[in-house]
Amino acid sequence: MSRPKRTITLPGQDMSSQIKVAARQQMAQHGTAGISLRGIARKLGITAPAIYNYFPRLEDLITALIVDAFTDLAEAMEAAEDAAPSRRPADRIVTLCLAYRCWAVEHPVDFQLIYGNPIPGYAAPAEITIPLARRPFLRIFACFLEAYQAGALVIPTEYQAVPPGMAVHLAGWKQLSGIDMPDPLLGLLISGWARIHGMVMLELFHHLQPLVGDAAALYRYEIDALVQHLGLTTTSGENHD
Repeated sequence: MSRPKRTITLPGQDMSSQIKVAARQQMAQHGTAGISLRGIARKLGITAPAIYNYFPRLEDLITALIVDAFTDLAEAMEAAEDAAPSRRPADRIVTLCLAYRCWAVEHPVDFQLIYGNPIPGYAAPAEITIPLARRPFLRIFACFLEAYQAGALVIPTEYQAVPPGMAVHLAGWKQLSGIDMPDPLLGLLISGWARIHGMVMLELFHHLQPLVGDAAALYRYEIDALVQHLGLTTTSGENHD
């Protein structure tokens, strides 16, 4: 006669939280595509059907993990900006960008889940994930727009002309998001995000460290260079002068 499975409980966590913790451990070991409901069940000492009470499908679990990750990233960036002593747009931009990298380094599995390789067979529900994906950047958008409207931010000449095909997509995105800003400014934001995101991904996969040693120093160096290229001045830069 087979022995009944013993459920492993973690203090202070409900079962859905324990399932998500086990899923993240699987992703850390096997990559984002390595999530298995049966594997989670074995880890927690429960039957696979018991998981269906919390996540009827594997896709539901993945979506819940994505929701948690985007929400946690946004809250970390918002908290960092709220705690920043300076309200100057340039200082807030730097603070938000540093918080973006800090969260990624502290949560590499979650960061790769939302920004890394897609999981085969999984299609994220756009109505849920797209607003969440937008949230971490809303305050950066606000800082850029505030600086631009005040005349402090200068859009470099090379970003003034937005390619027509890109402009069409930007128009649709602005309509859906309710964010209204000039196309060159939005294009500049996208380019800036690609720049900092690329450095974070290279760091997480340990491609930068052999070249520069201190990936955090390179990241700050690039952010400061970007801010200065836009004509903005941070408090530290002002003090340095």
